[in-house]
Amino acid sequence: MSKKFFVNVLIFIAALTMVTLGFWQLSRHSDKKEINNTINDRILENPVNLADLRIDQQTESSLTNIEYRSVQATGLFKHSDSILVRNRPLNGSPGYWLLTPFDLGNGRVVIVNRGWLPIAAEDFRQTNSDQITIEGIIRKTQVASGLQREDSKEGKLASLGRVDLSRYQQQLEYEILPVFIQVINQDPPQSSNFPKMLSIPEFKEGQHLNYAVQWFIFATITIIGYPLVFFRNRRKKDKGFGQSDIPIDYL
Repeated sequence: MSKKFFVNVLIFIAALTMVTLGFWQLSRHSDKKEINNTINDRILENPVNLADLRIDQQTESSLTNIEYRSVQATGLFKHSDSILVRNRPLNGSPGYWLLTPFDLGNGRVVIVNRGWLPIAAEDFRQTNSDQITIEGIIRKTQVASGLQREDSKEGKLASLGRVDLSRYQQQLEYEILPVFIQVINQDPPQSSNFPKMLSIPEFKEGQHLNYAVQWFIFATITIIGYPLVFFRNRRKKDKGFGQSDIPIDYL
C-alpha cells in the first residue's frame, strides 16, 4: 500500500476522533446542566424540617439524593466542641470555616458549618447557649482525594483540612449525623459579624460547550483543509511546478 493511502487513513481517523470528542463534550455539558438544575431546584425548595428526612436511617446513595436540600432545625450549639477547617479563603482573604455541633434533642446532633472566620479570629469562641432555629442546605462529608493530605488519625485536632465528619466524630463523645448543614440563616440572628455565613454555592456547566466547539472546528479544518492542500499539491505536480528546464548536465 502507498504512503498516500496511510496518510489518508490517518487524516480520517484524526477527523473522526475530533468529532467524537466534540460530541462527548456536548454530552458532558448536557449531563452537567441536568445535575446543576436538579441541585438548584433542591436549594430553592421550601425548607423542610431536618427531622422529617430521617438522616440517620438514610443509605449512602440516598444521602446523595438529598444533598443541597434546604432544611431547617431548632436546637442548641455546643460551642465547646467547635473546630476549624483551615485554608478557606474568602474574597482573597485567608481564613477558616467554623464547625459547631448542633444539638437537636433526643440524642441527635448535626454538625453546622457556621461560616468564615479571618485568620485573626482563630481563637473565636461563643458562649451563647440560647435555643435557635437555623436554615441551611445539607452537605455530605468531605474526604481527601488525589494528592490531598489526610488529617492525622491520632489525638485531638484543633483544625481539619476539610469537613471530614468521620475524623471529627473521633474526638466527640456523642454520635453525629452523617451530613452537615451549611447555614444560610438563623433566628435569632447572631450578635456579631463573625462567623460570616457562606453564600449559596453557584453551579455552572464549565467549559464543556467551548471544548466541543473547538473540537468541531479542528475537525472541520482537517476535513476541508486536507483535501484542499492535497489537490493543490497534486495540481502543482501535474503542471511540473518546481522542475527546472535546464539540463542537469549543464549545471
